[in-house]
Amino acid sequence: MALIYISAGSNQGNRAEYLRMAAQLLTPAVKILRTSELYLTEPWGYKPQPSFYNLVWEAETDLDPDSLLKHFKEIEKRIGRVKTLRYGPRVIDLDILLYDDKVYQSQNLTIPHAMMRERRFVLQPLCDLIPMEQDPVTKKTWFELLQACPEGGFEKLNETLNYDQPLINWGLRTYTMGIVNLTPDSFSGDGLMNGQNPVTGALRRCEAFLENGADILDFGAESTRPGFEEVSGKNEIMRLIPVLKEVRRRFPNALLSVDSRKTEVIRAALDCGIDWINNTGDSADENLNRLCAESGKVTVLMRSDPLRKITDEVLTAEKILERVRSQLLDRVSRVQKFGMKQENIVLDPGIGFGSSPSFDLEIIRQIRQISLLGYPVLLGTSRKSFLGRYLRRPVEERQAGTAAVICYAILNGCDVIRVHDVKFMKDIAAMSDMLRK
Repeated sequence: MALIYISAGSNQGNRAEYLRMAAQLLTPAVKILRTSELYLTEPWGYKPQPSFYNLVWEAETDLDPDSLLKHFKEIEKRIGRVKTLRYGPRVIDLDILLYDDKVYQSQNLTIPHAMMRERRFVLQPLCDLIPMEQDPVTKKTWFELLQACPEGGFEKLNETLNYDQPLINWGLRTYTMGIVNLTPDSFSGDGLMNGQNPVTGALRRCEAFLENGADILDFGAESTRPGFEEVSGKNEIMRLIPVLKEVRRRFPNALLSVDSRKTEVIRAALDCGIDWINNTGDSADENLNRLCAESGKVTVLMRSDPLRKITDEVLTAEKILERVRSQLLDRVSRVQKFGMKQENIVLDPGIGFGSSPSFDLEIIRQIRQISLLGYPVLLGTSRKSFLGRYLRRPVEERQAGTAAVICYAILNGCDVIRVHDVKFMKDIAAMSDMLRK
């Protein structure tokens, strides 16, 4: 594992957000350990452009220097950097300053960075981290080199970048939603209402999910497995609210979502400060639709009505897609009637709801066409029964099948995966994103 130092800068648009995007895209190949202060600096080399936000990250990686450079260039491209004039404006700029104590030269790369010794906007944040370490070339400390560096327009900002809360930017990468079941009868066998203290169990699960890279935590207090027993709104709230309050207190920066079909449950969850609503309720429930719209929260709208209109109806692939898209657009129109903002809508094609295993496969095959409706798409296939039907595997052995579906879905436009096995599926998502670009 190599210890590296990365210079990052931006002078376009929301500069702080672009730096946060870059930090999140570095992982998992690069792990940030420490961050310098944030600085506002005058442009270097070409003056008629906005000032930069600059900082330095201390990080570790297993990538060799040239692979690391390629990783940086891919991140810059994904965020939206385009080639302009030399030293011109850029939404993001990532440079390798140091790689262990190597002195390294290749066709495209020089380490230590060739021009860092004359750039105060690099040396100052580097000295926040390692002022007394030596430059491998000059053998001078970075503080000594900073003292000799020309003065320039440069000021420390009071702004602090929050790296703990995921920045949702659709199309940038796939986001992972971890399932937290507050039920005694979850089909997946991971319900937390099974005799243990549900708050303690939920905190442990949330901590593990967040450590393993979950972007959103989704809490459900009523099972929706086939043949489930309906839970009253009162009991659902009793299961849910103590957990939400404690999770919000313990993990203030986590994105929290609640999966429910009841207005009173969603309202109580909103009072606890949730960030997302996973609306699995009746599309005709106007009270719930109004609440979702007026909340201003990101809302997942799930298709749940039966795809077959009569029991023995035969549906072609085209007809399945038509009905899925129609049901989803109907849900959109119903919440937009109450002023729901388009940017707050996420669609879920409802795998396992009002469908059959063969229908579920067809929906997944056509996920690209669903994404073309113009909204982000969430897919919940984790451990579901259609996998068991085709693979002949019990619930606890459906991880590989889930992974195959997730990889296909991401390569075809899926934006959020809702999963039980966060650590494993997060890696699937990261590699699928790299393949998709």
